[in-house]
Amino acid sequence: MLEGGNRTQRQKSGNPIVSIITVTRNAADCLETAIQSVLSQSFPDVEHIILDGASTDGTIEILKKYNDQIAYWKSEADGGVYDAMNKAVQYAQGKWVLFLGADDELFDGFSEMAERHLKRPDHIYYGCSLWKNLVFGCQYSGYMLAKENITHQSIFYPRSIFDTYKFSLKYKVRADYVMNMQLWADKRYRFEYVRLLISRYAAGGFSGQVIDEAFRKDRVRLVGKYLGFFVKLRYILKRYKYKRINFVEY
Repeated sequence: MLEGGNRTQRQKSGNPIVSIITVTRNAADCLETAIQSVLSQSFPDVEHIILDGASTDGTIEILKKYNDQIAYWKSEADGGVYDAMNKAVQYAQGKWVLFLGADDELFDGFSEMAERHLKRPDHIYYGCSLWKNLVFGCQYSGYMLAKENITHQSIFYPRSIFDTYKFSLKYKVRADYVMNMQLWADKRYRFEYVRLLISRYAAGGFSGQVIDEAFRKDRVRLVGKYLGFFVKLRYILKRYKYKRINFVEY
């Protein structure tokens, strides 16, 4: 195991407001861009936590290069992306948590969100993300969440939710989607949309390369359990109509 970092990284006050978490494995070709996008933010009260899954390329050298500008980093074997994310949250000291992929980057909207909008600890704030030349993000309803997930690179979670919730290791690439459904159903929290461009997420990331069979099988059940019977019924009808027209799974 290797570890390092500097907890006084960029903080004006005693504690960071936002913990940015990045999990990596063999990300030497892109990680530096993600780190620099964090360091370029005008909002200073952030910490960047990076957990690496025992990379064998040049990732460790990049982490050492930015050692004094990363709050905490560790490199060790893990059980996959969501296992690493669950571990990383334990090191987060901020009031809010945002997950940034090693091949993603932050925009100025991150600082504006952190500066102006993170006010209520029972709110899950989310904005927009750029994918290729398309902007994803809008005011979600339960039905829209049934159809598609909110991009995790644009969500600011209260740190407190991770005292109750963890990413399920059952789902290889959709555990964040399942957690968002669970949180939507939890009356202690409210999702609030802010029309800001928070980040760019990579076109060819892990979630785009792997099919999550467990989630595919459980999706309808999860929609009904967390988003409600009528949302489930509407989703099933829409999916049936879509499959008839396109002969593919919706």
